[in-house]
Amino acid sequence: MAEPFVEIRKTCKPGEPRETCYEVYDGDTGGSLGLFPNAEAARQRADSMNGMTERETSKSLQRPTDEAEVE
Repeated sequence: MAEPFVEIRKTCKPGEPRETCYEVYDGDTGGSLGLFPNAEAARQRADSMNGMTERETSKSLQRPTDEAEVE
């Protein structure tokens, strides 16, 4: 299995430290692929990105971690 490509991180909404959101994070490039208000929306985006990578590389990727904490 290849290393995870995209993961989901539970974090605070920018400018709203008391509000939770979910970041889809590209572990390969170290960049954010977007912030989402709920885990399901983030998971759909991460699955879409991972599926695209699996098709392009013909390698099976580990699925994103669930709600990895970001400080």
